Amino acid sequence: MKKILLALGFVFFASQSFCQLGLVGGYKTFKPDGWNDEFKELLNNEPYPMAGWQVGLDYWFRLKKRRIEFAPELSYSRFQMNFEAGNLEHAAIGFHFNTDFYVFDLAGDCNCPTFSKDGNFFSKGFFVELSPGVTVVSNQVQSTGPIAENTDGTDVAFGGAVGAGLDLGFSDLFTITPIVRLHYYPDFDWDYDLNPANMQTDLKQLFLGLRFRLHFKEFGNARFH
Repeated sequence: MKKILLALGFVFFASQSFCQLGLVGGYKTFKPDGWNDEFKELLNNEPYPMAGWQVGLDYWFRLKKRRIEFAPELSYSRFQMNFEAGNLEHAAIGFHFNTDFYVFDLAGDCNCPTFSKDGNFFSKGFFVELSPGVTVVSNQVQSTGPIAENTDGTDVAFGGAVGAGLDLGFSDLFTITPIVRLHYYPDFDWDYDLNPANMQTDLKQLFLGLRFRLHFKEFGNARFH
């Protein structure tokens, strides 16, 4: 696991000139198809879809002659629900190679942020996104019934997301971007012996959030000019 995280960290912090950092956060759901049937009797409830939160840090660079931009992102998300019969918890570390296509401005200039651009802010700021990636999920269920039970497991799932966003540049120094993403990971598993035949499933997630991006090159211009 340490080797995987070190490799992801190397890719994430690979050097690019004029790089820019983004902080991403928001609401996220956790919905593994079919798992309600597994936990309905144990927890006397149907916990899914679960609501949670996610925070992440991305690292921006782009093509020189086309508005196709890249923002590889490391993220952490957490989901938890408590019931009279016990509690259920999921926590995940993810790495996704976000690729943003500014479909209405593919031949646009290289200036950033959109505050500095001429033309309609929607055509300059709207993008669709493809995000292949991997997530490492820690799962835990604890029963407080007559026979206490605490069972956990960890699974590595490959998949990704599709999404869209709109850059809102309020100044030359920072940009705020509302983003929506639909995540999908096939063959997701709890990785323990509760009921192996039914635990493998498709994990689906909805993310609604904001990205805050600082433009360090513009900070330098503002300071020295």
